[in-house]
Amino acid sequence: MFRNLFTPRHTTSSLFPDGMDMHTHILWGVDDGASSLQESLGIIRRLKSFGLKGAYCTPHIKACYPENTPDFLRRRFEQLLASVINEQFELKLAAEYMLDDRFEEQISRYAPLTYDGTHLLVELPQHYLPGTWKDMFTAIRDKGYAPVLAHPERYGRLLPQEELLDLAQKEKVKFQGNVGSLGGFYGKSAAARAKDLFSAGIYSWWGTDSHSAAMAGRMPLKI
Repeated sequence: MFRNLFTPRHTTSSLFPDGMDMHTHILWGVDDGASSLQESLGIIRRLKSFGLKGAYCTPHIKACYPENTPDFLRRRFEQLLASVINEQFELKLAAEYMLDDRFEEQISRYAPLTYDGTHLLVELPQHYLPGTWKDMFTAIRDKGYAPVLAHPERYGRLLPQEELLDLAQKEKVKFQGNVGSLGGFYGKSAAARAKDLFSAGIYSWWGTDSHSAAMAGRMPLKI
C-alpha cells in the first residue's frame, strides 16, 4: 500500500522545467528540516537522483524560530555552500514566512529573503486563520513584493477552494504546490485538492518541501 501510494506519476521535467526545487528545508539546524550537514547532503543527493539541478533553501521564519533572521540564515547558507561545492547542485536562499503576529515586523525590520528579489514565499498556520491574514497579503504588495502561498492544497480545513481561486485570480497571489501532495503524502483531501488546482493551471511553482533525505526519497517523481 505504501509503495503504491508513492509510485512516481510525474516527470521531473514536467513539474520543474528549469530543474529547480522551489521549497526545501535543506539548510541544517535552523528549523524542523535537516538536523545536520550530512542530512543536508542526503537531501541534495536524493533530489539529484530525480534529475533536479538545484533547489531553493526556504527555512522557516516564524515566531517559534526567533533566531532565524535573514543575516543568520545567510551565514548558515554560506557554510552550506562551502560544504557542497563538489555536488554540482545549484543552491539559492529564500525563506518560508509564516503569516503570524510577527510577520509584518519581520518584513519591516529586515529585507525579506525572496525567490528573485520580488516573490515572497509565505504559509498559513495549519489550524486557524489569523484575523488579519488578508491584510498581510496587502502589506506584502505595499512593500513591493509579490506574495506566493506555499502548499495551498493543504489548507482544506481553513479555505474553501473558491476562496483559494479568488486569491489567485483576484488578489494575484501565486501558488507553490508540494509534489508530495500529488502522491498522497498529506492525505487524500490534500491530494484531491492538489489535483484540482493543478488541473486549473494556477500553480506557478512546485517544491518537494523536503525536510529529510527519507522524505525527499518518497516524492512521486521520475526522470
